[in-house]
Amino acid sequence: VPDELSGGAYLNEESIYIGKSTPPAVIKLYKEEYQKDLSLFLTLRFNELVCGGHMVLTFLGRKSKDMLLHGEASSMWDLLAQALLSLVLKGLVEKEKLVSFNLPFYAPSVDEVKTVVEENNLFNVEHMSVFESSWDPQDDDTNDDVVLGCTSSGLNVARCIRAVVEPLIRKHFGEAILDDLFMVYASMVSKHLKKAKAKYPIIIVYLKAKH
Repeated sequence: VPDELSGGAYLNEESIYIGKSTPPAVIKLYKEEYQKDLSLFLTLRFNELVCGGHMVLTFLGRKSKDMLLHGEASSMWDLLAQALLSLVLKGLVEKEKLVSFNLPFYAPSVDEVKTVVEENNLFNVEHMSVFESSWDPQDDDTNDDVVLGCTSSGLNVARCIRAVVEPLIRKHFGEAILDDLFMVYASMVSKHLKKAKAKYPIIIVYLKAKH
């Protein structure tokens, strides 16, 4: 999380990541933090590789160059923010806790990744592409438009996201809300999936260390 957000400033009150209401200044902070962190990551990995060594990276990204058209990866976090807000309205979570919570996450575009790699100047990009994966890790249905079991898929997605963010939620909000939060989140995801099957873009990058 950018220092300006983690320091307690309430600059992104209605979102826990980058949402429709997120100010441009906050988007800029997230982007700059991502560029700095990825560059450091590449430098550290380069120091571990032999000359000409290869590295393959896969991570969540976005298809659009426009950050405001951030797509399904951000929709997933928007729903989690809504679930947290519902607990605020029930009196189970303090509003100050919600508005001060920001995810340490950024979904880059292919161009953003390529720019950081080129400016870092330690690797050559051998290959880069984007594919999509269903939110539900157990969804192997070939139908790209419809989720056959929205309720079960909602639960699967909630379990998956809980495995990722539970330590962050526990540290910031406390352990008591975990079960209620992800029960509400599963319900919200189920309703979201009734509209259409949700997928998030995944970027794959094949890099070769320079001599």
